[in-house]
Amino acid sequence: MSDEIFHVIDSLREARIARGLSQTELSKLAGVPQAQISRIEAKAVDLRLSSLMAIAHALDMEVTIAPRKALPAIRSIARQASARTLPLQTVGKELQNLQETIRALQVANPEAPYLDDLKKTYAGIQSLKIDVHYLKYLRAIRKTLEQANASEEPWGAVIEAMRDMQTLRTRIVHAPKPEPSDLPRPAYTLDGDDD
Repeated sequence: MSDEIFHVIDSLREARIARGLSQTELSKLAGVPQAQISRIEAKAVDLRLSSLMAIAHALDMEVTIAPRKALPAIRSIARQASARTLPLQTVGKELQNLQETIRALQVANPEAPYLDDLKKTYAGIQSLKIDVHYLKYLRAIRKTLEQANASEEPWGAVIEAMRDMQTLRTRIVHAPKPEPSDLPRPAYTLDGDDD
């Protein structure tokens, strides 16, 4: 296989990991057997166009043929788009995992105290625009709730998770907003504006 194919395979693998998907989850989304995805990522099999298209589509990516002269501009725009969307998708996936953990706790203990408060606290952070820098806090809260779900006396951990969510909400709401001059400028524009 050529270096270009290796680069494509590496890009697919990085996109899968950035989205927090296992090979099995990607297999279900793409309709490509997990063993085939494993062989592709290990570069042990030649990547077929049909598999490439299915995997790229499942990862919300597109395969495009473009003139060689346009590649620098396309790569720059793709890097900028990836830098903006992949972290947001990772945060979204973590919020979904946190919601599923809360739901599992509710199913295991439907009459338990604090569950309504926990769901309201979660709703308070779910509606916010959460920067990727807060991802570690979301993961820590989820792990606390997973431990609570496995515990005989989960309520101390549930209260701790609610306090952590309230603290996270406060941090997000009161975080300084970047000035427009601090935001990165694109290297290329599509409409010809160069200001």
